[in-house]
Amino acid sequence: MIELIKESPFLEKEIILENESSFSISDGFAISKGHSLVIPRREVSSIFDLNDKEYFDCFSLVKEIKNKILKEYNPDGFNIGINDGFYAGQTIQHAHIHIIPRYKDDIDNPRGGVRNILIDNTGYKENIIQVVAGIIEKNQKILIAKRAKGKDLEGLWEYAGGKVEQDETDEESLKRELKEEFEIDVIVEKYLTESLFSYPKKTINLKAFKVKYVAGDFKLNDHEEIKWVSIGELKNFKFAPADIPINNYLLKNGL
Repeated sequence: MIELIKESPFLEKEIILENESSFSISDGFAISKGHSLVIPRREVSSIFDLNDKEYFDCFSLVKEIKNKILKEYNPDGFNIGINDGFYAGQTIQHAHIHIIPRYKDDIDNPRGGVRNILIDNTGYKENIIQVVAGIIEKNQKILIAKRAKGKDLEGLWEYAGGKVEQDETDEESLKRELKEEFEIDVIVEKYLTESLFSYPKKTINLKAFKVKYVAGDFKLNDHEEIKWVSIGELKNFKFAPADIPINNYLLKNGL
């Protein structure tokens, strides 16, 4: 089992501010001007092992050191963070709080802040467009549709669907889109896979669902052509780039 570094490197550092239960020092590997740490005097592994008084003193000192940094460096914002546990990035057993000043244009896109410690496929940071696609099955074949002339990616094949609107679930959106595009009614049966793809002007996260056709005569309101094909025949058609990983999934796993 991997262990945290037990010997605290903080105790011999020059103290900036302090109170009864905690003290503050400059981070030894500062990532911005004024990057500081607040550390409890009692050596605990987790900040949550502190008693109420110690916990209160630590966060009171966070506020004090934040105000000091403001006066000295005039940052434009702050990230306040704790690495609690080895798999959260903690390397030293003595718990500590990071106070990280942020400055305008220190990175291209600061949106999301501490959310960026993990890869974000939700669309929060990059405004990724959430799109749904229906793999419509009928008589052991699936429906593919050719994008109409004059549209983006004209002439390429795709799985019909569209953008998820605000306050819609994926399933609600897919039902609505297929009704608008083909004037058909469907049942969304299950999620299959998804594809994250960046086009020149937008990034989309395309979620594919197995769909059962229920009723309605197909009318082509948005497409030039449709075909019912077997999964094995998919490789014979030129698909929009975001749809290709869905093809690969189907060829490998089927429906």
